[in-house]
Order: sequence, then C-alpha cells, then structure tokens
Amino acid sequence: MIWCIAALIVLVIYLFWRFPQLRKTWYLPKRKGFVALMYHHVGVLENPQDEQFPFTLRPDMLERQILFLKANGYTPISLAELETAYRAGKSSIQKPVMLTFDDGYLDNYQNLFPLLKKYQVPALIFLITDRIGTPGYMNWNQINEMKASGLVSFGSHTLSHRRLRSLSDEEIAREITESKRLLQEKLGAPVTAFCYPYGAGGFDKRVRPQVFKAGYLFDFSTKKGINPWPWKGKSTLRRAFPRGGETLFDYHLQLTRGQSKL
Repeated sequence: MIWCIAALIVLVIYLFWRFPQLRKTWYLPKRKGFVALMYHHVGVLENPQDEQFPFTLRPDMLERQILFLKANGYTPISLAELETAYRAGKSSIQKPVMLTFDDGYLDNYQNLFPLLKKYQVPALIFLITDRIGTPGYMNWNQINEMKASGLVSFGSHTLSHRRLRSLSDEEIAREITESKRLLQEKLGAPVTAFCYPYGAGGFDKRVRPQVFKAGYLFDFSTKKGINPWPWKGKSTLRRAFPRGGETLFDYHLQLTRGQSKL
C-alpha cells in the first residue's frame, strides 16, 4: 500500500513537471468571499515573451470576463459598496467581485474605460502620483473624466512606486501621506484605498500601520486569495491575478480558488 501511494506521488510530480498546463488549481476546494481582481494594462501584446505580457489583458478578453461575471451571478462592486459593507459589518451582496487596476496607465482610459461604460461596471484604479501626466500614464483631465462617470474610483499607489520596506520611516510616511493629500486635492474627494508597490513583499509590520495612520481604510496587496465578506481588516486585501494569455477556465479558477496556477 505504501509503495502504491509513493508511486502515485511520483507519477503526479512527473506529470506536473512534464506538462506545465496541468499545474492549475482545479483540485483545490472552492472558496466563497470577496474576490479582488488585479489588472494592470488593457491592450494587445502578441509576444508571450514580452515582459509586460502577463500584465496585459486584451480588451476582447476583458470583455469576455465581464460577460462571464454577469452570466455566473457575480456582482461587480464599487469602492463605496466595499466601504458600506466594511462599516456595517454585513452585506446582502452575493458573490462580490472588484476590478482593480494598478499604476494608472494610459490604456486604462483608452481601452478599459469604454468597456466599463458599455457594461456599467465599476472599477478601482491605483495611481502613482508622480507619474500622472507622464508618457504612458493618464493625465488629470482623463482621471477626472473617469471619476465624473461615477464608475471609477481612485486609490493611492504611492508617490513614486518604490519598495516601501526599503525606505526609512520618514520616507514611507511621505510616500503614503503625500500621495493621498495630492489625490484628495485634485479629485475633491476622500481617498480611502491604498495599494502596496511590489505587493506581497511590499509591506511588513513597520509599513502597514502607517497606511492606517494616514487615514486609509483599505490596503490591497498582491497576495493571492479570496477575502472574507465583508472584509474585517485583519489582514491586507488579497487579490486574484488574471494574466495575459489565460483562458476563461483560468478565470473561473481565479474567481473560485483565488489563483489559477500553482
């Protein structure tokens, strides 16, 4: 019996090594809760070897994903709805999901925004304030147009996208608080959401308290997973990461397991 189990384990390891397409999370138990989806670029890259390929979702695939959400009973929620549930400690929203986008790239305005308007889906975009208006990034006019639509909320991704753990306490505070101050000044609204640069390794016990000290309610990371609903704030908000080149089956795994690949 022991030899049979050992042989089965060896076979599984071999198959995973030999066939990378099998390294998916379909066998993990499904999880319910709040799914925050992490995106970056919305555009077209043909070369899978391109550094930005995993971070770039084709507009047609994003449209298919939005339709998948609607067809499968998911409820895309806004930042305001997340805050309402958090403050109340309860929510009647079923299968909540949030579309989040890091960095504030220009293609979010060019390619994402038309889809959000077409399907009336809310989204949250985290801005690197020092890069606003620079080549490849949105400018303030575009940001404010998106805000005026009522579909797009904005959060901070720091001033300069440096790895916060590598900075002094004073520099950390400046990256967190000054970006918030500038966004609130330009947007004319409170900024309650923060996203750590470099995600899973971008914060520690020294960094995270400064986020809440600055007045944010929500801190998003790139740790993979599905969050409790409503979120209680005990840990950072985990996010699922739909990658460029993935299928709708991968997307299903992201929504139900918090990740598609091991």
